[in-house]
Amino acid sequence: MAARARVVLGAVAALVAVLGIDRLLALRHWSVPAEALLDEPAHLLTAGLLLAAAGVRSRRLVLWALAGAVLIDLDHVPLYLGAEVTADGGRPVSHSVTTVLVLLVAAGVWRAQRTRLAGLALGVVLHVVRDLASGPGVPLLWPLLPTSAHLPYPVYAGVLVAAVGVVALRAWRGPRRDDGYAPARLRPTSRRARR
Repeated sequence: MAARARVVLGAVAALVAVLGIDRLLALRHWSVPAEALLDEPAHLLTAGLLLAAAGVRSRRLVLWALAGAVLIDLDHVPLYLGAEVTADGGRPVSHSVTTVLVLLVAAGVWRAQRTRLAGLALGVVLHVVRDLASGPGVPLLWPLLPTSAHLPYPVYAGVLVAAVGVVALRAWRGPRRDDGYAPARLRPTSRRARR
């Protein structure tokens, strides 16, 4: 029972932290490094909360998704150095579905790196969820539509609240055998056992 309570408290803490960070970001204009120090943890917390709500159990996939949720912001470096890498003056064009598709195609082709690349793609998606509701939006459908897409912040906050609810529900009901999860000792170990 205590483990379930810790899971729910962790999800609630992530939600409170993200909302607090966003409130702090809204209080004033921050320098780029200061804003990054605040925003990147919020990206990690958003990704972690949504991964928990989705029930992702693969440790490797979670780690690569969390990495992807923050590494995508390296695409801002050329922007700060003066290169024009945006579609409409907002975020770089790599903050788009195109990046996700490229990573997924690479995952399909490069089997040895499938989990890493799929995790990075998932991380980019989770990053974009937050960016849709903050700042200048995201060139989501670049190069088809170069304009940025936006969502109202309350929609993003609502998604996070719903994610906490899903985490709490999963914790309350406990592991289920019909959701594809089976402890290692219950899995067949040989071909003969599978027949």
